[in-house]
Amino acid sequence: MPRQWAELHPDLLRHIYTKLYDPVDFICFRAVCKGWCTGAPPSERPPQFPLLLERNLDHKYSSEFKLYSLPTGKTYSLQLPEAQNKMFFGQLEDYLVTFGAEDHDCSPALLNPFTRTELLLPFYNSYYFIPLYIGTTDPIRNPDSVVMLVYCPKRGHCIGFWNKNEDDWGLRGDSCLQRIIFSGPVVCHKGRLLFIGYSQHTIYKCRLYAIDLTTGGKLFDVGLPSQMHHFDCLVNAPTALLAIEQHNLYSDGVPLEECWFEVYQLEEGEYPPHWTKLSNIGDLMIFLNSYNGFCVSADGFNGIRENCIYFTKLNGNEHNSRRLIGRYELGEERSEVVGLPRDTNGTWIVPNV
Repeated sequence: MPRQWAELHPDLLRHIYTKLYDPVDFICFRAVCKGWCTGAPPSERPPQFPLLLERNLDHKYSSEFKLYSLPTGKTYSLQLPEAQNKMFFGQLEDYLVTFGAEDHDCSPALLNPFTRTELLLPFYNSYYFIPLYIGTTDPIRNPDSVVMLVYCPKRGHCIGFWNKNEDDWGLRGDSCLQRIIFSGPVVCHKGRLLFIGYSQHTIYKCRLYAIDLTTGGKLFDVGLPSQMHHFDCLVNAPTALLAIEQHNLYSDGVPLEECWFEVYQLEEGEYPPHWTKLSNIGDLMIFLNSYNGFCVSADGFNGIRENCIYFTKLNGNEHNSRRLIGRYELGEERSEVVGLPRDTNGTWIVPNV
């Protein structure tokens, strides 16, 4: 390498690498030479924009994945042998929650798709596990507790707890969980299980239920906003719970530009809690997956728009379709296409490498 490139001033190096929001670009930057590696320490890693994790759809439970970077438009191949013949349900902290796709083995596990580190959790005869909470920042190195919503054939919905000192799941949940029918999104917010559902006595009249994760008992329930029948997504924002209602996202033949969203915030300052419709979420960006989503602050991302929702939509018909990435701007109430991933399905994840 020419000497002048290897000896760029540290301030100039920092001006460059702090704008590398794609984690692969940051890794490549540090690999250029010893001086650049020293000048761009991992402790000063720039904020990392969420990636779209896509699975090879030619094989339903393949170990072949792709990562799509929206800021750069680049696609990276990723081999995850640990995910072979496994399904996964979104991201919890830095890990995907996976479970076996075979009828005889649905054992859950935590898998970091970037380091390929896997933590196997105890087997339990359950129809599914929905991740809620991990008790430490890195459960692989120092697992404290893992909390899942578990649906058991005999007990119905329960809250399952596991920690490093136990060989089995501890299940909690009173009769409230058995009486409520889950009908959509589930999220953990401020130590509580929050979900949309309805009781057996008020069929199809959905409400938001709050369950204490420690006891499994009901804390409160609140109706949805007037004229609202259902929420499609619950999002754990930094200061409050957000609920998202989508329009036209799953309508065949409707272009992405005609998709729009409503955002509501749960106000808990006064009892009973109530909903407030938002037209501005400040510097936040919301990334939507099926039934769940997460927030990322746009602060620190130079040139990245705030107060918006990122989503994916299938464009075309069942024989000739492609999933597009859209961005809905709440202030302007407008959707536009911002990305073209290669495959037809994907999950937004936050990289941590």
